[in-house]
Amino acid sequence: MDNTAPIHGANIHYEGHRKTVTTNFSGEFKFNPERSLPFKLVTSLVGYENDTTYVKNDQPITIRLKRDIKKLAETQVYGHQTGAKTQVAQQVNALSLSENRNRSLAEVLKTISGVQLLQTGSTISKPIINGLYGNRLAILNDGMKLESQQWGNDHAPEIDVYAAHSITVVKGAESLRYGGEALGGAVLLSSKPWNRVDSLRGQISLNGFTNGKGMQGALNLEGNSPVAGLKWSLNGNYTKSGNRKTPDYYLNNTGQRIYNLNAAIDYQYKNANFEISYKQYHNEAGILSSTHIGDLASFQERLAYGRPYPSEVFGFSYDIEAPRQEVKHDVLQLAYNQQLSSDKTLSVKYAFQNNHRQEYDKRRAGRSATPSMDMILRSHALDVSYTVEGIDQKIITGLQAQTQVNNNVVGTFNTPLIPNYNAINIGAYGIYQWQRNRFAYELGARYDFKNFDAAGYDFYGKAYGGDNQFHNLSTNLGASYSIDNHMILKSNLGLAWRAPSAQELYSQNIHQSTARYERGDAALKAEKGLKWITSLNIHEKKNFLNIDVYANFINHYIYVKPTTEYVQNLAGTFPIWQYSQNNALLTGIDIQGRYAIREHLEYSANSSFIYARNLDDHNYLPLIPPLSYTHEIAFLTKGNNRWMKDVKFALGQEIYAKQFMSTASIEMAPPPPAYQLINGSISVGSLIGNNKLQTRLLVENLLNSTYKSYTDLFRYYSHGVGRNIQLTINYTF
Repeated sequence: MDNTAPIHGANIHYEGHRKTVTTNFSGEFKFNPERSLPFKLVTSLVGYENDTTYVKNDQPITIRLKRDIKKLAETQVYGHQTGAKTQVAQQVNALSLSENRNRSLAEVLKTISGVQLLQTGSTISKPIINGLYGNRLAILNDGMKLESQQWGNDHAPEIDVYAAHSITVVKGAESLRYGGEALGGAVLLSSKPWNRVDSLRGQISLNGFTNGKGMQGALNLEGNSPVAGLKWSLNGNYTKSGNRKTPDYYLNNTGQRIYNLNAAIDYQYKNANFEISYKQYHNEAGILSSTHIGDLASFQERLAYGRPYPSEVFGFSYDIEAPRQEVKHDVLQLAYNQQLSSDKTLSVKYAFQNNHRQEYDKRRAGRSATPSMDMILRSHALDVSYTVEGIDQKIITGLQAQTQVNNNVVGTFNTPLIPNYNAINIGAYGIYQWQRNRFAYELGARYDFKNFDAAGYDFYGKAYGGDNQFHNLSTNLGASYSIDNHMILKSNLGLAWRAPSAQELYSQNIHQSTARYERGDAALKAEKGLKWITSLNIHEKKNFLNIDVYANFINHYIYVKPTTEYVQNLAGTFPIWQYSQNNALLTGIDIQGRYAIREHLEYSANSSFIYARNLDDHNYLPLIPPLSYTHEIAFLTKGNNRWMKDVKFALGQEIYAKQFMSTASIEMAPPPPAYQLINGSISVGSLIGNNKLQTRLLVENLLNSTYKSYTDLFRYYSHGVGRNIQLTINYTF
């Protein structure tokens, strides 16, 4: 139905010329005449009929577009970002997201160049972006940062990919927008826009996989209500799997259970929008039992042997026993958006998060059922932003405040790894954006203050902790230039920071999930980073090429490294790892592209290389992904009947080099050799009435290759998983 609502993103150009301007969020545009009056302006936008307007004088004009009402056959859309944003960002391809919703967030992001996995065995993974991970990356779900106990490398983000409609990776130093934990970048997850919910719709997903004999089911529903302006969405899913298997042996105690629930309602009244949502994430995961080793001699023998002993391989089981971890994460979120006028917008968001983490170890006297680590982190966060947007400029100001309380639950009969702590974070920022013809610029600044108060007792009953205060000024300068309609150059220079975490400052006990004793340093300073990243994006119909080049200097970079010391208790022998900091430099290049060889045949690839150096000790940083190259060739065609409406065959290869840039003194064992993995898939789309059925058969590690990943914390004790055959069925109605 036609109306007078402003249209954002319409392209306008002189008739016969390619130079364009784009309407802003208020539907406005401005042309600096390069020819004498009169002339013709051509306006175009997908979903609307093209319009040609005859301009006789220099008075303001109004262009009204008619909707292009056509019934189109189903097709694939290949798009690119041409807006004024100067952020260097990449979005997960819609088809890739649809095919991989059953996976963890880190595994989904692996399809983007520059993103690798930091693993703790076969069930736990978190993303690495340009060599940085953990607290250096901000993960935002519907605009609010995920607040969980992210201080451990074995802690996977508590994110349900099924609830995400789009996922974007921002590679710059993004502390300006997202706070002190975005020194290395940000991951942005967004639910389906409410204006696209117009009737009762949904999707049923079923998934089964052979490695771990896993099963998964998911249900998504959305729709309107009898109340005008009121919409709702509901999502739930469940996953169960057992012991994973390498090509040669089972990995004992690597089962997993995941339960997720997401619900939201939205109410639109005139120019105001109100939203309330609730998310619950529940994950139970076993920890490879062969990582807990008796005495020092046995530990050193295990490092040399590099895999479980035959006596530790018990075959397949769904049982999850100690050592294991269980995490429950609840999020209640409120959002209010008000269009104050045609150019002013107010946004207010509040989120309460409750993160309950329990870790269990093998213990005597019947205590294995009692957690050895039991912590509850409660966070309250408020985000207020005010936006003023003109024809070619935009000003964003914001205030963010957060309180956190992390408590160790009594009754574990164990000294906590980290002390209880309270934290208060306050930040204020301002961003100015300006666009003129093919150029776009951004300038911003932010001030943060953090108060961190920790208190606990060590193994000997001695009190420790302290009241720490951190504050910092962050700045950002970005620019983009549209060379032509097919090529965009972006560059971003950002100064960001991150305060040390409780674990880095105060840990002094065995961390069961990583099978090591971790020792903090209360004298650690805040990290401060200066990152420059430049990106070239070339696109032409189905073809595209992205090249990102970056350099990131981090003052007081914090990392953990093994010492020559060990501790031994009833659970086994554990190496002592010490937190330290030095100045560091990380530079690298990411390349990703796709090329249509023929009408139904396309080739895609991405590659990443990182050089990471400790500038003080003159050695290499640990846990930096090696050179990688992944590529895929795919055949896509349309069928002639409803049961084979579209078909896709794909064959891919993942190649990972040996990490030659490592330092023996900070490695417990030499880096593993290079390896490759072959993957193949076939996908068939069918129509059942007006609904779609998508069936996909995927075979990972097709050749059942034996390998170890350098960024797997359990590579010292076992190999990576072997062949996995996965069948996924999605029914959309």
